[in-house]
Amino acid sequence: MPLLLLTAAFLEGFALTLIQGFLPLYVRQALREPSFVTVGLVLAVPAVGTAIGSNFWGGLSDVTGRLKLMMLVGAAGYVFALVGIPQLSHGLAVLAYVGLASLFYGTLAPTLKAYATLVMPERREQAIATVLLAYSTGWLAGSFGGGGLVEGGLASGLRFAMWTCAGLTVVNAALVARFLPEIPRPPAPAAARERAGLVAGILSDLAALYENPRLFRLCVLSFFFVAGNYLMWGFFTVFLVERLGASLHTVRYALAASSVMGISALPFVGPLVRRFGGRRTLAAGITLYLFMYAGLATARDPFVASVLYAAPLYGLVNVSANALASDYAGLSQRGGGLGVLQGAYALATVAGPLTGGFVADRYGLAAIPWTALGFMLVACPIAWLLARRDGR
Repeated sequence: MPLLLLTAAFLEGFALTLIQGFLPLYVRQALREPSFVTVGLVLAVPAVGTAIGSNFWGGLSDVTGRLKLMMLVGAAGYVFALVGIPQLSHGLAVLAYVGLASLFYGTLAPTLKAYATLVMPERREQAIATVLLAYSTGWLAGSFGGGGLVEGGLASGLRFAMWTCAGLTVVNAALVARFLPEIPRPPAPAAARERAGLVAGILSDLAALYENPRLFRLCVLSFFFVAGNYLMWGFFTVFLVERLGASLHTVRYALAASSVMGISALPFVGPLVRRFGGRRTLAAGITLYLFMYAGLATARDPFVASVLYAAPLYGLVNVSANALASDYAGLSQRGGGLGVLQGAYALATVAGPLTGGFVADRYGLAAIPWTALGFMLVACPIAWLLARRDGR
């Protein structure tokens, strides 16, 4: 696997930890935002941009056959976000700014995974797991290193961490542009592009992907389990601090422990998915989430909540879902197929935090893990039904 590709995944994990992990707490405490709905919008607004961007740029990569250019678009979006966020002093300005940046950085995750599956075409599960391993390592760096800076001062620490990550992303993007080779693949749909132009080609590609029944069902399922996860993730740091009385020191180690567990498990996830199949592994992973959220809902100690949250389940379901999407989309539409899945993830990232914000404002933070459990109760039977149906 190319080192520059893994470095890009590492830096994306670092950046998203700062944006998704610490930014809600920053808006809540440093910018003194009183509404939990606005805190939820910190994740929901950029998710809308990600849904739009991942579909558009993914379709463009299919039509042109170029993935490296989309990586550079995604890297530029992250640099734009990381440089500008610390200079804003109002919660609504942060929402608008990150939402604009997400139209571009939303394409990076599916593009990296699509490129990795082209590097290892016979071992797509392992390729995706390797990218997620680099991503989780970046998550660890953002959680532990960024968390250490934030401990010294929420606003100043987040600013330094974001600007450092932005500088490293610029350097890696320049190296990618110069040294990472483009892997040729047949453009799709070439006929539509030649007849009616680039935009028509993108629309034709996306229409074919959304009409793919197996891919569409996977996206519907993914929406529910990602919405439940991001409902909890969007409020996890606030839940630990304001509901369970944790310190920023505890928050730092809780996020770091989650990253370490994910990193430790990912080398085994690829072979596991290959052995038992993506459909059954996905369904089993979602089932395990039921136990995790039930435990979080009844936890009264921040240490217990942190241990439960560190369970390495997200890699299991994420590798399974992305491997299935790459298989359902095929070679020529792989960028668009993974972009469509990323779009479903992004829409779930809108629904989850917004639901969490409304629930927290009305019923308090204690209701957050119970609501996440409700999403998993919807996703679990769907997962097993689809596993049985697709298996036939």
